[in-house]
Amino acid sequence: MFAKSLYCRPCLQRLSRTSTRNFTSSSPRRKHGALSSFTPTSSPELDALLSTFRTNIFLPAHLLKLQQNLIYRKKNRRLLTDIDEPATAKIDNEVHALKPLNRLTDEPSTSKSLAQMVELCKEGKDWVNMVPFLIELKTAGRKIKGPQFEKMVRRMGEKGGLGVIMEMARRVEGTGMRLGEIGIAREAMWGAVMKYIRSEQTENAVHDAHKFIEAIWELLSDERHVDRAATGKKASDPKTHPEIIGVLLWIHALKASLLSNNQDADGTVKRAAEMVLAVWNRDEKPTNNNNTGDDENTTNWYDANKTLIMWAPVWHGMKMARGIVGENTVLGRELTNAISLDLEPKLKKAQRVVAQHVGEDVTRRGLVVYDELSKMAE
Repeated sequence: MFAKSLYCRPCLQRLSRTSTRNFTSSSPRRKHGALSSFTPTSSPELDALLSTFRTNIFLPAHLLKLQQNLIYRKKNRRLLTDIDEPATAKIDNEVHALKPLNRLTDEPSTSKSLAQMVELCKEGKDWVNMVPFLIELKTAGRKIKGPQFEKMVRRMGEKGGLGVIMEMARRVEGTGMRLGEIGIAREAMWGAVMKYIRSEQTENAVHDAHKFIEAIWELLSDERHVDRAATGKKASDPKTHPEIIGVLLWIHALKASLLSNNQDADGTVKRAAEMVLAVWNRDEKPTNNNNTGDDENTTNWYDANKTLIMWAPVWHGMKMARGIVGENTVLGRELTNAISLDLEPKLKKAQRVVAQHVGEDVTRRGLVVYDELSKMAE
């Protein structure tokens, strides 16, 4: 059956004798597949936001061009507001009511809505909607920029949503979230560190952090995330950044220290330490690329806080690794130099800066990580 509004007036009069206003279309003619559904959440506000996006943005993206013209053109408004004969479209096995839409007033902002979604997600069942939501956004042509993904991943990491981050990364073709963007890769890694230090730090917590970090590291070799052939730039590869390798070193050293009696049986600690020092020695270290200001009274707490979250895990990982490989080995002495000459002075200065900008109800993520890892290193 086809809609009256797709034909000239005489044709509509002739079709009206036998046609209902049901817009069906066989799947081969559709650009996209079935429209994603969202599961109920713990927040009525979040449910309403998801429903608005599904009706006003995602559904139109699944319609044929003629059907899109029908809902967006003002002259067709009367045809879509007929109470006695509502217009519908059938997609897959679901029938959707069609209504007139105004792109300026009926479509919510992508960036603001994403931030709102992350804030409203409180329970595990709330997070399960994130991946289908991102897939539908991409289908609708809504682009999410790297900094937006970075902020999303940071908030998810703070809330313990590592499973959703992993699913977003694994389904990169649909979600569009590429770990090749260094900010996103950093936030994913730091999320695992944050979750561990906020946990009971049990054996299971170590295994969970190890599994997540290893999986992210493997995905960084996936061309869907890092197209090395296209860029030809080592700087664009997160696997060449010491703060990324440093988190890998941290989890391998933590696992060896807590679960293997400080033994590096499989050599993963040694390999990770050599990898981070290899990039360290080409001057990609905190002293050269992170400004916290030379004046310890500086108010530039934001950069100082970033220094703490970026380099505290590397510092802790190096300290544990040094105890595992031996302080008097060549590798141990190189780790000592990186710790004492590069990391500790920078971290202590950053800690003083950030400490001046916390209050009774104000915490800083970098300071939390540094303080907790410092306790673990004692």
